[in-house]
Amino acid sequence: MEIISSVQMRQIEDACLKQGISTETLMENAGRVVAVFARHLLEEQNGCRVLILAGAGNNGGDGLVAGRYLRSWGEKVSIFVPFIDTPKGKTVQGCLEASGDIFAGLAELEEHLADADLVIDALLGTGVNRSLEGIYKEALQMTANVRNTRPEMQVLAVDLPSGLNADTGQADDACLKADFTLSLGIAKQGLFTHRGLELSGAVSVADIGIPPELTTDIQAVLIEKDWAKSVLPVRSPHANKGSFGRVMIVAGSDRYIGAAILAGSAAMRVGAGLVTLSLPKSLTGAVASRIPEATYLPLPEVSSGTADNSAARLVLSELGKYDVLLIGPGLGQTGYSARLVTEVLSNLPVGLKVIIDADALNILSAIPDWWLEYKFDAVLTPHPGEMARLAKTTTEAVQSDRFGLCQKFACKWGKTLILKGAGTIVTSPQGETLCNPAANPVLASAGTGDVLAGIIGGLLGQGVSLFEAAGLGVYLHSLAAEALRSEIGDAGVLASDLLLKLPVVIKGLKQD
Repeated sequence: MEIISSVQMRQIEDACLKQGISTETLMENAGRVVAVFARHLLEEQNGCRVLILAGAGNNGGDGLVAGRYLRSWGEKVSIFVPFIDTPKGKTVQGCLEASGDIFAGLAELEEHLADADLVIDALLGTGVNRSLEGIYKEALQMTANVRNTRPEMQVLAVDLPSGLNADTGQADDACLKADFTLSLGIAKQGLFTHRGLELSGAVSVADIGIPPELTTDIQAVLIEKDWAKSVLPVRSPHANKGSFGRVMIVAGSDRYIGAAILAGSAAMRVGAGLVTLSLPKSLTGAVASRIPEATYLPLPEVSSGTADNSAARLVLSELGKYDVLLIGPGLGQTGYSARLVTEVLSNLPVGLKVIIDADALNILSAIPDWWLEYKFDAVLTPHPGEMARLAKTTTEAVQSDRFGLCQKFACKWGKTLILKGAGTIVTSPQGETLCNPAANPVLASAGTGDVLAGIIGGLLGQGVSLFEAAGLGVYLHSLAAEALRSEIGDAGVLASDLLLKLPVVIKGLKQD
């Protein structure tokens, strides 16, 4: 499924006008598909009473057209129009005059809400990004309150829930949670990240007559099953461990021993042929007891659990034998760790695939213009806090423009960037963007990021490209989490629980 920003959608609509496809035509098409979708929902619940919340813009016009069609098909339709005494566009005025049964008062709205089977939310569309206020806010809050007492009443959002930012997924407190969202023409990116995931319900896309040639430049898509299946590495029955890649993981410190265990285990569980854990010498025994299948490169120490200044030379002396380097999980941010990271990244063998994770990202963030020093492509895996440090901004700013910032800095830094969180985003330096439409509290626990980094390392070892390994890794990670959530719930799940689920979800993906 392709996804776009509100600016891109306006550009496509302008291009439609140049081809002779009017706003009225698009609105008529949109209203009809909304009506068809709504009628299907009514049939499923044996309902007939429809309440449409119609705003003054084109989104409201779509709702008014839908009302006209539904009424012509025999459904009982009432329409709340809070703008009835205010100026409105010519197109919406025409729809309004053809709609019939309308009202504008909140008292009447409450009466209609009492027996509505379906509410169609067409108050606000993609062009409204300000805070809700006045009668619009009151109407949405009233609808939400009634819905709490009448959960059988369903809500269908037209294009996106009113109050949800089409680009960022941020939402006004009064944003009405939908059971279903029918996105018009092309899905809007805000539906799939930040709060959009929890507020949009089941998202579908309706064809409203946009010519296919106007959408050929869209670079952002959702990660879906068919795509994931298409990029899974093929495993020949005649292969050996060398066929599936050699992965070195530089990880662990005295406080974060488990990070090395989780990352190394994850790389092996997705099929890496050989994994070598490079960690401080005194930690090797503890880690090896948990992962006997790995090999080890014990690093000299300045103190227990802290690699010394010669550790980088040892790592670099071995790296030529490997296909992939994952550096960062649990390293800590001491001066010794910083020297290890910077010396290794400054002297990488040609052709090595690299993932920079966790503490290695924080070490980079302290280096001015670090991307000019490290010009090779690599997978970076920041959560919003780490992204804020790398981009010299705030976590709030990152969350307020997840797509925009991810795309901007992937290009600026020349790196494949994963911005973790609800609706994880993956962007290549060329602007290709994947979004994983998933949010799961199972992943909101310590160590799950180490598992993700290991998954990506294991996929890279098997020949998957940086961008595809990042997207597939994110997808497999969320599939494993969802399997656990289904089995044991969303509380008390450990990062290590994900490990045994990884081969299972890969098998399932291949068989679907």
